[in-house]
Amino acid sequence: MKNMLIFLCCSFSLCVSANPKVQFVENLKAGEKQTIVTFGTSLTAVGAWVGQLQVVLNQQFPGQAKVVNGAQGGANSSWGKGALDKKVLAHKPDTVFIEFAINDAVERRKVSVEKAQENLEDMIRRILKQNPQCEIILMTMNVPVGHTGVQRPKIADYYQMYRDEAKRHGFKLIDHNASWKKVLEESPELYIQYMPDCIHPLYDGALKVITPKMIQSLGLEPGNAAKSEETPCFNYIYRTMDRLIEANWQVTREEYELFWANHFKMQDANKDGLIQSNEYPEEGIFKHFDANGDQAVSLEEYQKVYAYNFNKYDKKNTGVIMIKKDKFNY
Repeated sequence: MKNMLIFLCCSFSLCVSANPKVQFVENLKAGEKQTIVTFGTSLTAVGAWVGQLQVVLNQQFPGQAKVVNGAQGGANSSWGKGALDKKVLAHKPDTVFIEFAINDAVERRKVSVEKAQENLEDMIRRILKQNPQCEIILMTMNVPVGHTGVQRPKIADYYQMYRDEAKRHGFKLIDHNASWKKVLEESPELYIQYMPDCIHPLYDGALKVITPKMIQSLGLEPGNAAKSEETPCFNYIYRTMDRLIEANWQVTREEYELFWANHFKMQDANKDGLIQSNEYPEEGIFKHFDANGDQAVSLEEYQKVYAYNFNKYDKKNTGVIMIKKDKFNY
């Protein structure tokens, strides 16, 4: 009987559990085929790490590993309970990765830590009922910053619940949150490049932070994750920009700047036309935006930081960024 791997994704940061070896990796080494389901929020649904993981597995175990992305943008654990049969169990996985903490923590959704734990336990019970040998891997994710962090004042409690659940069940925990905290503390300017909308890591954030942590925690060889060309998060964010003026699968500089002007307004809680430090609590990122050091960030300062990504992707200097016509789980 093949063992099933299910990844429940909510918050990301890698912690090695009491079990030093990951069963699905051992099964792959033994020549067995494995089905892996990733299950969680937009951090998984449009996470470039999913494609990067598939590429690394293909490099080391050609034709043996199938990674199915069962996540959904905007989802929390209540959605996960309802979607489990279709998105996870229908694939008869050997392993499942699970992460829902980041959206359970949104204060306005009124999902308590206790309720989130109850939902997670329900998913675990049903996965193991289908296949007692299925491997479940829990994940914590990145640190939401700016207005996305303000919306999640108790995110640390939800991530801790995932750590506690992993320990209680003897599951592997990948604690991406710890990795992202390190980047935030040491290179806040890099953090905002990796995660410009304050919550969704782009391709480089996955390649430099998420995927290496997964490879290390899973006991895989380093491989070359950069061979993956999937950029779902980039495509999702830029498709949102594309719809602001004219939906034509390309983003003009005007659309790009309008998107970030609207994003600025989300940070500006008191609507005074400036972002104060209490509106953007992450000191390092705030200082990165506050170019003149006057303890307030203007729209012009904000736009200057974000000009980086447009210039990076407008490689031919045409004033337009083209978007791939991909499907999104959002």
